[in-house]
Amino acid sequence: MADLARKIAVMTGTRADYGLLRPLIAELSAASEGDNPAVELQLIVTGTHLSVEHGRTIEEIVRDGYAPAAEVDIWGAEPTKDLTGEEGSASLTAAVETGEAVAKFSLILNHLKPDVVVVLGDRLEAFAMATAATILLIPVAHIHGGELTLGAMDDSLRHSITKLSYLHLTTTEEHRARVLQLGEEPGRVFNYGAPVLDAINDLQLMSREELEHKFGIRFGAKNILMTFHPAAFDVASAKFMIDELLAAMEAATAADGHVQLIITGTNNDIGSDDVRAAISAFTEAHPDHVSYVESFGQLGYLSVMREVDVVTGNSSSTVLEAPIFGKASVLIGNRQEGRPMGAGVIKVDGVESGIFNRNEILAGLQKALTPEFEALAASAPSPFGTAGFAKKAAELLTKFDLPSPPKKRFKDLA
Repeated sequence: MADLARKIAVMTGTRADYGLLRPLIAELSAASEGDNPAVELQLIVTGTHLSVEHGRTIEEIVRDGYAPAAEVDIWGAEPTKDLTGEEGSASLTAAVETGEAVAKFSLILNHLKPDVVVVLGDRLEAFAMATAATILLIPVAHIHGGELTLGAMDDSLRHSITKLSYLHLTTTEEHRARVLQLGEEPGRVFNYGAPVLDAINDLQLMSREELEHKFGIRFGAKNILMTFHPAAFDVASAKFMIDELLAAMEAATAADGHVQLIITGTNNDIGSDDVRAAISAFTEAHPDHVSYVESFGQLGYLSVMREVDVVTGNSSSTVLEAPIFGKASVLIGNRQEGRPMGAGVIKVDGVESGIFNRNEILAGLQKALTPEFEALAASAPSPFGTAGFAKKAAELLTKFDLPSPPKKRFKDLA
């Protein structure tokens, strides 16, 4: 590797962020080839990628031809014990493990010595990586800053990562303006659109028959795809919300026997054990109407989304990918509050207070399944721009003048 090659570390901690980062990783990998490469790509794989329970999705990364520069196991299998020796809460476990993640990432960064570290989104591992890099005086480039998810702890984490970061790659002008509002200088903040648009453009999506064969799922005349993750700031508990959502989906199949349900695995956020247990019991109780897949991978997930009629739950896919595909979606809970919402997104009544029930969710699902609303969703524009993120981001990361140390000025709005 030539001495002039810029060392660019990219962290991925979940199947979701890897799917968004894959086109950028491909661009950086291409720039790392040849006799005089411009880039040395350092892929840091961590989080649920290394978890058997979550599908050990690092294998997907390896199948794509990428050799991780580091594998960092940060989430333990057992709850943290408190000072009395008793089993602590999920929040305590997450807090302690996040601190330990900062330490582990610090050691890896000190070893790899990257010129810049790329993180995406708002999760705890991104926060831990940005913290470690900042203390080590390594510039951080943050993707998806300036967004709002008012119903989740992620909102605070994302804005914290923004202040820890030197470069900012936002997905809309509204999000760029919000990063500027946080005091970041305009010359370091770039609106390049949503990475998922590149991901969709680059993929040869699978057919319905291929999906059925590979994943063992069943499609019906009408199909609902559900992804649900616990959110710390929701008024209702994750257990209550998943129980009400599953009950509404059960009622949807009872009202129309041609409706099939396709459910994906949850992440490892606080409360995920209750969600996972409820989904498991529901799947076992309804073998004729429910297909469960722990992890489709990006290709599988987006391919399934193209084939279904409605997307539901509280993941970002209800407000980001579903509108891009022109699919109706039913969003429950506060987890995505503050994100741009296309006309094809139905927010269940009572969502702002967190007080809602299965009947309201069912009404939303039935509305989304009507031909009139499906036509509306199919014609509504996505608020997230056009494809082209990966090339622009790769060029920025390769050529932008990065000072050492990455000293910033606070830009007052006045």
